[in-house]
Amino acid sequence: MSNITNADRPFGSRRIRRALSVGALAFGATMLSVALPVAGSSFLTPGISAAQAQTPMTITGRVQDTTNVLGDTSELNSKISELSKNHNIDLHVLTIDKFESPEEAKAWTEETTKKNSYGNADAILVIATESRRAYFAAGSNKALSSDQQSEVYQKYIKPKLQSGDYKGAALEAVNGINAQKGGISPAVAIGGGALGVAGVAGAGYYIMKRRRSKNEPGSTPAYSTSKVPEVSLEELRTRAGAALVQADNSMVQSKQELEFARAQYGNEHVKPFEEELTRAQELMQASFHRQKLLNDDVPDTVAEQRAWLSEIIDNSQEISDISRDQAQKLSEMRNLEHEAPQAIARLQGRIPELQQIVETAQHTYARLKDQYLPSALEPVSKSAALLDSHQRLVTQELQEASRLVDVSRSEAVVHLRNAEESAAQITSLAEAVSNHASALESAQSSLSTDILSIQRDVAEAKSLAESQNRAELAATAAGMEAILGQVSQQAQERPNDPIALTEQLHQLTSELNRSMSSLRADREREQAAKESLSRTLRSAEAQVRSASDFINNRRRGVGSQARTYLSEAQTALNDAHRLRESDPVNSLNRAYEAISLASDAQNSANQDVNNYWDDNRYGQSYGGDSLAQGMLLGAIFSAMGSHSASASTGHHWGGGDSGGGWDFGGGGGDFGGGDGGSF
Repeated sequence: MSNITNADRPFGSRRIRRALSVGALAFGATMLSVALPVAGSSFLTPGISAAQAQTPMTITGRVQDTTNVLGDTSELNSKISELSKNHNIDLHVLTIDKFESPEEAKAWTEETTKKNSYGNADAILVIATESRRAYFAAGSNKALSSDQQSEVYQKYIKPKLQSGDYKGAALEAVNGINAQKGGISPAVAIGGGALGVAGVAGAGYYIMKRRRSKNEPGSTPAYSTSKVPEVSLEELRTRAGAALVQADNSMVQSKQELEFARAQYGNEHVKPFEEELTRAQELMQASFHRQKLLNDDVPDTVAEQRAWLSEIIDNSQEISDISRDQAQKLSEMRNLEHEAPQAIARLQGRIPELQQIVETAQHTYARLKDQYLPSALEPVSKSAALLDSHQRLVTQELQEASRLVDVSRSEAVVHLRNAEESAAQITSLAEAVSNHASALESAQSSLSTDILSIQRDVAEAKSLAESQNRAELAATAAGMEAILGQVSQQAQERPNDPIALTEQLHQLTSELNRSMSSLRADREREQAAKESLSRTLRSAEAQVRSASDFINNRRRGVGSQARTYLSEAQTALNDAHRLRESDPVNSLNRAYEAISLASDAQNSANQDVNNYWDDNRYGQSYGGDSLAQGMLLGAIFSAMGSHSASASTGHHWGGGDSGGGWDFGGGGGDFGGGDGGSF
């Protein structure tokens, strides 16, 4: 499993600001998040006060639950005592509302360890329940290494946090430390033979149980012979990430070349090329699936990791070979060296059309800014600047191509291809703006119907709670009713964020289904899934399309992790549609997973692009022609050799890591690592 961490990143594509009532959580309800229009308002059951944002604090005892979400902590205290006795590690668990002064989880935890004079034998888990962030760290010398800390957080703690099980997260911290010190696997520590995590979280999270049978679609023998030489696991992981990015880029380039040829010669002439690229696409999907297995919550043996990383590298090489071969044949068919003057003239004739496309997209974006909150426009917020840049680039590159066509035909073709790719980017960016506008309008128009549907579900929950004397369900329903009222109010306001509001409604539906699952018969569960499936699929389609548009228009700076998330999101969405009629319950689960994966893809890609342009000193903003120029896939192709070089020098694509060599100070402990972020 790779340790990909985005510390302090808000869950999903939007910042979450409010949570379901503490009263409901105390009865075991999963945390739900909802944006409130008025600061300080809350949905608390009578007699329970809200936890406040905390500054770094002195911890009394091993468990300090300031938000009252852990319930009975006797078992937790007992296990922490056993951990201290067996491994000389003192774990401290703290729950707070949110991090404040400082707001970053890592910095906040650092200050807290200083206040408490923690040393090498201490470990700390801080869970901020309202902001849905957490951080785990331990003294590296006598407790856990940096890698082990990341392993404990990613494999043990985080899955429980994502399902809203805060006590479970604390217990899993103990199990994870035991596993690192004593060799216990997560499956054994959890107490079952099942590998992986399954469940629907309140935030729309669905983590699918992983099955690794030999008959799994797309699987290959786990220990097949590979051309990859024996190198360290970390080096192999780096090479595989770089190879996956290169292969995906070459696929996109070939597909683009195919579309250029299709426009010029028609479908029949490009059919043989399509068949070859389909074969390459299947290999690409298999590689993304292997990458997913490496990144999921199931522990992998070293042999498995080596086999899968080697398979990714081998597949990537074959994909690149196929793509280059087809791109070369397509290029020969187009014969731009010979037909450059005609191709230049054709593209020059499209300039007015491209100008109209840009103007329409910018007009649409301006209209959206008046109607919706900035958070609603986040996926397309930089599109206007990119459209301007690509429009200028088309003109500039065509001018250069025209100037050189009778002087140096090969140089003219380079500029012509850049102009063609920039024109294609204009169309793609404009489609992304149009798609997002449609998604926002669809979400807004569906809110009233969705709210009425959930109101009926809440009424059913209240009725069941009363008839069967279920206090926990009554508390959950009461909290949800209050949240639903706030969502209804925001749905009527302008500007608003209808996609975020729709996501919050999904959270309510997911929590209701979970809370009432044991009270409903199978037939009722299936009917409930059918009723919420349409709106969940609609949201999944919008999320996947949004992430796909974002990544496809910025592939130059996007790493393997985001691409893997997107590939798996698309697979989950396809499964959801395939199962819609035959198995609505699992269809709904796959739709939830598609939403979650698409959100991860967008967040990871956004971070990659920001890091890429910072690293390459393109400035702090997305504006400027340098960004559009750098995004051209032609630039990738001309620089592909450097990707292999970067793999060997340790460049790692995708995500970030909150670990590092920082020192808490205080009691002299060396907390050389740590892991955490949003959940």
